[in-house]
Amino acid sequence: MPLRTVCWLLLAIVAGSTIGFKIALPGSDSTPVPVASGTPNGAQAPFTFAPPSGRPVAAVGLDTGGPSSPGLRRVSGVEGSAASNYSSRSSAAGSPDVTFNAPYVSDLRFLALPGVTAPPTSGSPGDTATTTTPAAPTGPPPQIENVHTISLTPFSATIAWRTSVPATSRIAYGLDAPVIWTAPSTATTEHQATVTGLTFSSSYKVAVTAVNDGGPAQVDEYLLTTPALSGPVQMTTSGGAILLNGQPSFPKLVWAQCPDAVAANLAVGIDLFMGNGCGTGADLAKWVSGRGLVLADAQASPAARAGTVGTHLPDEWDTHLPADLTTADALRLVPEIPGSGPRFLTLTNHFYSRANPLPQGKGMYPALAASADVLGFDLYPLQNWCRFDSFGDVFDSQLDLVALGRGRPTFQWIEARRMDCMGQQLDPTPETVRAEAWLSIAGGAHAIGYFPNNWSAEVGAEIARTNHEIQGLIPALVEPAIAASVSVGSPVKAGAREHNGAVYVIVVNASRAAATASINVPALGDRVLRSLDGQQTVTASGGSFTDSLGPLEVRVYIAAPLQ
Repeated sequence: MPLRTVCWLLLAIVAGSTIGFKIALPGSDSTPVPVASGTPNGAQAPFTFAPPSGRPVAAVGLDTGGPSSPGLRRVSGVEGSAASNYSSRSSAAGSPDVTFNAPYVSDLRFLALPGVTAPPTSGSPGDTATTTTPAAPTGPPPQIENVHTISLTPFSATIAWRTSVPATSRIAYGLDAPVIWTAPSTATTEHQATVTGLTFSSSYKVAVTAVNDGGPAQVDEYLLTTPALSGPVQMTTSGGAILLNGQPSFPKLVWAQCPDAVAANLAVGIDLFMGNGCGTGADLAKWVSGRGLVLADAQASPAARAGTVGTHLPDEWDTHLPADLTTADALRLVPEIPGSGPRFLTLTNHFYSRANPLPQGKGMYPALAASADVLGFDLYPLQNWCRFDSFGDVFDSQLDLVALGRGRPTFQWIEARRMDCMGQQLDPTPETVRAEAWLSIAGGAHAIGYFPNNWSAEVGAEIARTNHEIQGLIPALVEPAIAASVSVGSPVKAGAREHNGAVYVIVVNASRAAATASINVPALGDRVLRSLDGQQTVTASGGSFTDSLGPLEVRVYIAAPLQ
């Protein structure tokens, strides 16, 4: 066969194979493929999600609007009311939608302004999700202009803006929804507010609100991203709170963790490590630098404390001390170290009025409390007392510790897995961990720890949820407790705080059976409250409301400021 004929036959075989292969490809058709843009710096298309079922999907924790970097970025403008979800279009032409799908809380934007109607809820029949309705607004809303940061740190931001006419203006903000408010400005055109209690390397939803006298409201929404830690952090205490670089914080602790095991703790929101189980505090501080903070042993050398933010006194020190201990004795045993940060002390539960005293009595507790800057304790109803249903003691003992601390910040350790008491019915569960954590906070704790420093995946998921909720409420949770009471004989416990006119009520059923209680918080007046998860709405009358909770159920209620 001539060589020319062989070449043409080979060419036909190759061409036919190529065409057949293209036809066999899934989704192949004859539509021409568009040529990609040759512009080197052209805008990239946003991420898209195509679920096989057609069910709407949003990216949790993913900002599809562009790269996340420290600063303030506008995402929407809403006039006079709140939308029913947190999906809004950027004000920039052609920008993609930015979806905020909060993993732990529902949309609470109706709280941003008084008089805004909320979406329907599953609250009690007859409850309404509308605050007191003001007079019908007249005229155009004030325009919010030139919103910008004056300062931005890992723990706070100062934001300034202008309104087109004199207006009362403030900021509402939160990790997933605006649940913290700054104080309102007077009726003026130039405004400034500082948002506090922030966390480094985190993004917050910020709503700048303005209300004209007799006119409608304006709400402009922004995404505020805090910078990472880039230098030393100073921990101090003041006014019963633990401060980081002068800003309020709510530490979440573990005890004696080894450096090679901190990653799982960091992943669920642990941000303060008390001691190093496999070395010095300085070693651990290097390991977690930029991701967490460390307390060193107060008796360690200066080199072993390098890079830490505070110290811890001997664990359960009261076990080993005489009843006639004085503060001078305690300070002589472990002298204060200038510049080393606050001293944390963990007591046993024997100071508690309903706990048996140590053999030497309870006389040492006032002196011990006076020798520390932050006072904590451990009371494990399941794994120390071996009691199936004594969770109310978590709340009551926290009240006793607050009284013992005399204005000092306090914390409580929460049992996270089996330790001493056998029997499946005594094993800590996600429900018990959640209930104990919020019972301690309702009782006045300004930090919590989880012990031991490892737990099951299910408990870890609950710790992550609880820590996330705490982190979004820090400025409110570190406020002094305000009057709150529960109907006599109920297993339900309640604590309340007030921050810039908003009232926060923590309600916990401390029993394993369903319970109904009347909760009285005089500061509420006749306001509407909505739970942090967005599922329940109640209306207070004369400061009181009735609530029904399932076994060990927790509800954190929020009542927006009146003006």
